[in-house]
Amino acid sequence: MLLAAAGALAGCGTSGETGSARVGGACESPGVTAGNIRLGLLFPDSGSAQSLFGSFRAGVDARLGVANSAGGVHGRQVTYDWEDDASDPRTNLAGATALVDRGAFAILESTSASSGSAEFLHDKGIPVAGTSLEEPWTIYDNMFSYSNLLSESGSVSTYGDFVAAHGGHSAVMVVSQYTETSLDFAAELTASLKAAGIQVVATVDATAPINLEGLGHKIKDSGADVLVGTVTGSSFGQAVLAARGAQANLQVILSPAGYDQRILNVFKAIIAGAYFVADFLPFETGRPAHRQFLAAMSRYAPETQPATQQAALSGWISTDIMLRGLQVASDCPTRASLISALRAVRGYTADGLLTQPIDFRADFGKLTRCLAFVQVNPDGTRFTPVDPLPRCGQPVAR
Repeated sequence: MLLAAAGALAGCGTSGETGSARVGGACESPGVTAGNIRLGLLFPDSGSAQSLFGSFRAGVDARLGVANSAGGVHGRQVTYDWEDDASDPRTNLAGATALVDRGAFAILESTSASSGSAEFLHDKGIPVAGTSLEEPWTIYDNMFSYSNLLSESGSVSTYGDFVAAHGGHSAVMVVSQYTETSLDFAAELTASLKAAGIQVVATVDATAPINLEGLGHKIKDSGADVLVGTVTGSSFGQAVLAARGAQANLQVILSPAGYDQRILNVFKAIIAGAYFVADFLPFETGRPAHRQFLAAMSRYAPETQPATQQAALSGWISTDIMLRGLQVASDCPTRASLISALRAVRGYTADGLLTQPIDFRADFGKLTRCLAFVQVNPDGTRFTPVDPLPRCGQPVAR
């Protein structure tokens, strides 16, 4: 499996590595021994983004469990050290530095704070695979993701087209004013809505602790019939609760984050009818790759319940990308040869999990145009995929 961030820019692999690195029969690349390849894992095990990305590690464990039980890569077991970036860019840089200093060959990463270490990892020529929710993933050619959802260069019409098709006319945007990713996503969604003729008439803050009554009045007083949130699933659920309590007249309720059974377990019928976005085909479609993932989660990460979590599947795909790169990079890989091998991959679909095939060279820096939408059923117990699946839009300017 591979991620959606492609294209070869000159200057990657600044460590000067090319091809194989073998001296006297032994590989010389950091983290590579005769029987082991050691990666680094960087994610928020604490902090404000923990609820969004915390299960990423479980997906990593599941994918590595499957790979290592089948003999690893070129006879080597793949393992990792990990660091908690605490949802903070400065801690993210400190964690990345520590992992590289301890000899990590490459990095698996899922966080909203990757901007902290992106330049450092690029300058060191370290391959990175993970979840793309910040602009560095569309800039640095050593970073690979199965989708790109944020870029300062523009947006996609997919969100706006969806809202317009479901009867929306004007929107209120729910953000976290102290989270850069939330504000960037809000700007991107605003551009998408505008392209579909839907104006964002108000922006309201849902940073914890949330005054539900005050937030509800702001949403209702905006007069908007569309509620869009660029906050965590928990904060989005509370915003919907506030809007319901104020009897706001909403036609469409939409969040690009929060497609997770746990949000249903907490909010139940409160979020009935709400729409969520996935950058992969939903679990409810039951593809063979979904079943493989769930079986591996049950065996190698049984503590993660429910297993159908967006971050966990991202961990699975991100790790599969890394394994694929290691497989084709040569039996004695360098960091540069891994990056080059991944950039050469075309038509990648993650065994049918992704919403669009990826060409890692041609698609580098481009936003994901094709997304899947799901709706919470009337009793708030499950998600139902919304046709067409996926829905594909076009690039639009911010």
